[in-house]
Amino acid sequence: MRRQVVICLFLFTVAFAVRFLVWQNNKVEMGTVQSVVTENYLRDAHALASGDIRTFLAGDDPPTNARVIDHPPGYPLLIGIVDVIGTDELWRYIQFALNSLAAVLVFLIAAALFSGSKAVVAALLTAFSPQLAYHSGIMLPDEMTVLPILAAVYFFVLSLRDARLRNAILCGFFLGVSCWLRSNALLLPVFFAVSAFVVIASGNRVRFAALMLAGFAATIAPITIRNAVYFNNFIPLSLGSGTTFVEGLGDIDDGSRGLPRTDENVMLLDAKLDGSGKQYSSLYDPNGVERDRRRSDYGLSAVRAEPFWFARGVAMRGLSTLRLERVPAIAPERDERETTNPLFYWPNRPLKFLQQTVITAVFMPLVLLGLAVIAFRRGWRELIVILIVPLYYATVQPLVHTEYRYVLATPHMLMVPAAVALCWLFGKIVAAVGRDRERASDP
Repeated sequence: MRRQVVICLFLFTVAFAVRFLVWQNNKVEMGTVQSVVTENYLRDAHALASGDIRTFLAGDDPPTNARVIDHPPGYPLLIGIVDVIGTDELWRYIQFALNSLAAVLVFLIAAALFSGSKAVVAALLTAFSPQLAYHSGIMLPDEMTVLPILAAVYFFVLSLRDARLRNAILCGFFLGVSCWLRSNALLLPVFFAVSAFVVIASGNRVRFAALMLAGFAATIAPITIRNAVYFNNFIPLSLGSGTTFVEGLGDIDDGSRGLPRTDENVMLLDAKLDGSGKQYSSLYDPNGVERDRRRSDYGLSAVRAEPFWFARGVAMRGLSTLRLERVPAIAPERDERETTNPLFYWPNRPLKFLQQTVITAVFMPLVLLGLAVIAFRRGWRELIVILIVPLYYATVQPLVHTEYRYVLATPHMLMVPAAVALCWLFGKIVAAVGRDRERASDP
């Protein structure tokens, strides 16, 4: 146990250092990513910090102004709590620390499934990944949503050998916590429940699935109740699925269908759908709930009109969830010498050199090799556990819209088979070198 604690502390320190260095080198670029969305989160957080609980819960003018529920309340809740004792900048460092725990959780998952060496390699891949480090420094909840998902996977893994009630409830609880930050994982518990019927002992499958789903439902229930009380509608987590859906259709449209790709185009669509001819300046005010549902209906009608076009687009988006994003941290032309402290600039040079190898062309062959090695060794349960999250984000998320920041849980989980592949290759190389030495020493 003491050895494992030391390893976890080491991995956390490495991950934190990498994330801090990447932010130092790219903080100007990071500050421009989804800045309007960040401002909305901060506005809600400051309302909470100032003691204006009603505005934090319901926004400025419910139910017609539904802007406050275009995201779940978890992220501004955390920032608001920190703002009571500090500043937004303090929150940034706390976010670094929390996101650094991802490497520790990947280590614990891999250690429970495989050997300690594979677990350390998987955790180091997580710590050094430029994609994960880059998103850790952006003032958005995307990377943080991965932490509770990894925790849920860990308790699911524990349930393979120990089907205690606690593990099932905690698995569902952490999936719910993820939805407090972003709503993308709303249907992920269904994938865990189905997987439970395959990998968990037959006498415990139904109980595990039921308790896990109950834990999830209880965790997100306060958000659903808040939405019903202030906005008079059943909205499980957040508004915005209609906006995301039609913009996602716009992304796979060649322009001939006139589907919107931007928020501005969505507001023009609203005026067309309600026949008012208004020039809306907000996605969710006025009549935010009704307008978002009209968008969903419009998107569904487009899908019904051309189902094969939609299916092709979904398939392409599903494949895209497996790639690694080319973030500025690994672009050789990105050199913000003027904005980076010299003390941190020079250590970042070798880090950037190392991170340039973490690209799809290198990563995915390792992942596929690792999955093949696990399958060849008949590690079917391990294979299913690893693939629960990637399969969800490759099949469900593309139905609506896919951006890399929505599917960050996938590369975290795929670090495990990549580590299996690296350890297998290392073992083969060592064995080959040993055989060559034996031949050389033979008379």
